[in-house]
Amino acid sequence: YAGFANWGVSILLLSLFVKLIFYPMTQKGYISSRKMQAEMKKVQPELDEIKKKYKDDFLLQQQEMQRIYQENNINPLASVSSGCLPMLVQLPVWLALYNVMLYSVEIYDSSFLYLQDLTSMDPYGILPVLYGGLMLMSQKLTPMPANMDPAQQRIMKLMPVGFAVFMFTFPSGLVLYFCCNALLTSFQQWVIRNQFAKQESEA
Repeated sequence: YAGFANWGVSILLLSLFVKLIFYPMTQKGYISSRKMQAEMKKVQPELDEIKKKYKDDFLLQQQEMQRIYQENNINPLASVSSGCLPMLVQLPVWLALYNVMLYSVEIYDSSFLYLQDLTSMDPYGILPVLYGGLMLMSQKLTPMPANMDPAQQRIMKLMPVGFAVFMFTFPSGLVLYFCCNALLTSFQQWVIRNQFAKQESEA
């Protein structure tokens, strides 16, 4: 803020700074997810056969599937945990910023673009809707676990809508941070995906 004298710009720069710090972790998680997906595709025919063979015995079905995973050194939860880790690490930043918006008198009545007060809700609902759209875009760029069942996939697809609704109740400065964060996340994923595709083609 000392350099730009604008709280909106400061929030955008904070988001960029946080993203740069955690870029290596995000890159590693994304590549791990893509590799795990490739491994899962190889054993998918065997998994489908097990589901058909033991469709009436769920416990035995899970045991046989676990055996296939162990034989091929596959951990289905690894890609999910590596993908969630960067988000969990950033949680303290989100909580700190939320408290700043609520209790820091310096930010009261601070304006940015069409927003007249970053500590109050977006009066036009532009940022929450934008955040929902950015989450959808990020979701399309993120590899889903190959073994995720259809019900879970539907829930994942509905999550951006749910988060967008929550954003209507948050201070606009915090939603501004989330929007910038989501935009940078989509850009990161696009860059990493292109790098991974280039490595695959070279291999």
